[in-house]
Amino acid sequence: MKDKTKRTWLIVLGSLACVVLVVVIAGQFGSKCAVDPAPGTPLSSETSPQMTIETETPSVQISESSASETSDPSTGADSEGTEQTIQADPVKPETPEKPTTVADDHTGEDVPQEERNAETPPTYTKEQTTVTEPSEPEAGSTNSGGQVYVPGFGYVDNDGGNQVVEDNSIYENGNKIGSMG
Repeated sequence: MKDKTKRTWLIVLGSLACVVLVVVIAGQFGSKCAVDPAPGTPLSSETSPQMTIETETPSVQISESSASETSDPSTGADSEGTEQTIQADPVKPETPEKPTTVADDHTGEDVPQEERNAETPPTYTKEQTTVTEPSEPEAGSTNSGGQVYVPGFGYVDNDGGNQVVEDNSIYENGNKIGSMG
């Protein structure tokens, strides 16, 4: 057989296999199990077993509430005419009364005894009210560890006297940066 003949047979056999698969699959859709019975039609005992499902209906208790507790948001709605409203215009509630019975510009004697602060104010001795600031040591003074006090830095270790290094060949990035010394 030539290669061209082999290819032709392969294509024909593949096509036949596809047609057979399509027929088998279409046959599954046309079976009796796939057909739904019409609503209201009793099921035959041969196709489905009798099943009984018992359900309990939960009891729901609704408490009655007074008309003042519930408010219907649609009260006052107007659905007729050219201008319609979903709900009535809001009403601003009245401001509650102030709990105090004393006028705003009152003196200490105007406050009734039962409304006065019953707590006694704290008392302090003279030593508790005076504030003493800690003393700062003199600049250059030393402590017991040999450290020298520098204002703003505190006690610093003393490394001895200053050192002078004289060098005329200080360069940075190839440029001489100055004459030091």
